[in-house]
Amino acid sequence: MTAAVASLLVGLVLGYLGQRSRMCFVGGIRDFLLVRDTALLKGLAAFALSAWIAFPLARLVAGAARDAAGSVDAVTALLTVAGGFGVGYVSTLANGCPLRQHVLAAQGVTSAMTYLAGFFAGAVAFHVWVAPAVFRWLP
Repeated sequence: MTAAVASLLVGLVLGYLGQRSRMCFVGGIRDFLLVRDTALLKGLAAFALSAWIAFPLARLVAGAARDAAGSVDAVTALLTVAGGFGVGYVSTLANGCPLRQHVLAAQGVTSAMTYLAGFFAGAVAFHVWVAPAVFRWLP
């Protein structure tokens, strides 16, 4: 019960901040490349700086015992990067990043709700059909 309440509260705070900041990674890059507008790039820069600081701190808190078990092989890293590029490409075609689509769907935008329905259906399809097939082919 505590985890559910904590998730709800964190989700409400992040949703509010996402809605008020209009943060969109894909839109920031698009605006910069098309019209040299850097307003949305500030969110991307803040996110990158936060991640650059937070990930080493989290690794320090988790301890060195997880280092040996937490190593990532090259195939996993390659598939993660390929999946990220796929989501980024499709999100660019949909005119915004998944975070922005969540915010727009919460505001009642029907096209964003449709995007998210496809996004979640794609995630389910990947985990049910694609991932098992890929892992059968890998050594």
